[in-house]
Amino acid sequence: MPEVTIKYKTAKAFKALQDVAKAFDMIIEKPKETATNEHLPIRFSKKPDANALSDIWKDNPKTLEEIREKAWGDRR
Repeated sequence: MPEVTIKYKTAKAFKALQDVAKAFDMIIEKPKETATNEHLPIRFSKKPDANALSDIWKDNPKTLEEIREKAWGDRR
């Protein structure tokens, strides 16, 4: 079945669309919800500090080559 998307601004406009849909035997489906940050299982900082990550590898230094080798292995 072909589909179209119609955007509306007011409840009155939506009601009119529902009436037209009934008259022409069309179906109006509830829009799919889009993901937002509120639904993620992690929380984001309002003021992120990238410097807080500066020492995460200080006790286990790795070179870029070592990281690439572990990630890609023989696929390079």
